[in-house]
Amino acid sequence: MTSIYRPFAGALNDTEIPMSEAQERAAKAQNEAGMLRRGRAEPSNIAVPRTLEWAFKLPRDVQPQELIRSFGRVANLLAASWDDAEATVACLHELLVDTRGCRRGFPPNVTNELLALQTYYALYRK
Repeated sequence: MTSIYRPFAGALNDTEIPMSEAQERAAKAQNEAGMLRRGRAEPSNIAVPRTLEWAFKLPRDVQPQELIRSFGRVANLLAASWDDAEATVACLHELLVDTRGCRRGFPPNVTNELLALQTYYALYRK
């Protein structure tokens, strides 16, 4: 009997054709590679509706359009922490200051948007 969860591997009348050692090693390596891919899910980099609503409520000159377009995951994080002053200040600091010494940083237009958000938050959100 063949499984619905595995591709047909040459079974004939409920008897399987034995694989060579090389085929078994290749199948094992392919299975391990598949498990690694499944184990390392990429976080979504798309801004969620709540983030878009948050950005729309901001003054037009502060709305982080390029951040949302290019780094939706980061925009989601900022939107989620926006009502918590301590978390927002810490988040903006982490995004703008390289505390590890090895980050490439954001493109200039995204950095400018983050700086504008930081200034706006410091002046008007207290």
